Amino acid sequence: MAATDDNAPRLPILAFCAGHLAIDWPHGALWILLPAIAVAMDLTPSDLGLLVGLTAVGATASLVPAGIVSDHVSRRGPLFVATFVWVAAGYGLASLAPDFWTLTLMLAAAGMGASAWHPLATGTLTQTTRGRRARVLGVHAMGGTLAEVFAPVLTGALLVHLDWREGLQLAIIPALAMGFVFFRVRARLTVNIATEASMADLRDMARRWGSRAGLALVATIGVYNMAVMAVLAMATLYIVTDLGFSELWAGVAFAAMILAGAVLQPVMGQLSDALGRRGVFAGALLCATPLGLLLPFVGAPWLALGFLIAMIGAFYGVRSVVLALAIDFAGKREGTTLGLAFVLMDGVGAAGAFLGGWVGEAGLAWSFALASVFAAVSAVIALGSSLGLPRIQAEPAE
Repeated sequence: MAATDDNAPRLPILAFCAGHLAIDWPHGALWILLPAIAVAMDLTPSDLGLLVGLTAVGATASLVPAGIVSDHVSRRGPLFVATFVWVAAGYGLASLAPDFWTLTLMLAAAGMGASAWHPLATGTLTQTTRGRRARVLGVHAMGGTLAEVFAPVLTGALLVHLDWREGLQLAIIPALAMGFVFFRVRARLTVNIATEASMADLRDMARRWGSRAGLALVATIGVYNMAVMAVLAMATLYIVTDLGFSELWAGVAFAAMILAGAVLQPVMGQLSDALGRRGVFAGALLCATPLGLLLPFVGAPWLALGFLIAMIGAFYGVRSVVLALAIDFAGKREGTTLGLAFVLMDGVGAAGAFLGGWVGEAGLAWSFALASVFAAVSAVIALGSSLGLPRIQAEPAE
């Protein structure tokens, strides 16, 4: 069930899933465009890590404001439409960038539009599906991860005939199409808000997140996404340059990695609803940790791909659990909490992309070993911290 007022018809959860796919499609295409951009602009692995890291940091600027809006604004239709327009315009301008720094700035600006979607959409969904939060977040997240499945494959195929600029321009078409759809159904995107914004809300959140338990959760989320970003930033470059695959096959391989996570997200979310967040989260990361540590010593290309697929699948599979963990801890103001959680994942996690590129100068496979270290540290923090989170049971479906 999606957000609605008492008089408007319901908007299905799958509409948000499709919107998420469209809003993240250009970002998904960008992963396979990175090797082509590196060749065209003569960039090193550390340059690419810096590009990915800085664009991720810049994109976080809209997250908390969008989360606050999600908690305090009832009529959200125009806001959703604006995110699609913003993304299409931003990535369109990025495709025209003449140099590294202009490209980085334009990608960061485009990312702000995509970032604004996430707390708006996830806040709206969790405000209307209490008790099934992780499951719903997992369904919504499938849209974004599927964008990172199909966009690299299609874009990799197009790169046989097009350059990276044309590939990025074509990637904005889904955002334009879904922007039109959401414009037509904007009246259904209304949520009844019980209270208005107040400084007391912000003070309460500051107290919660500044506590020992809150800081432990901040560390858990931040270090977790450092692991994710270190892997993603170097994956396609590693597949093309070290393993010797074409950009088309690199897109297929990257899609398989993300698809593994997309399939796991609702499953892991439902497991954490029933069994508890921290155990599911830490168990998945610790199971994947040995794969990255072994990758620098794996000589067979297909075996290395298998390791990457399993590793990224495990990392992505617990993303919905991480978001539900943050909501459980905050207790209220779902949109603002999710905005903060995305800042921690994308902003703090951006350091993982930079460090992964820096370590990758000595060999790209070592980036994945570093990611495994980050994952293990995050799991240990989660298991060792006294977060005191309640065990959340799923409510029966309506």
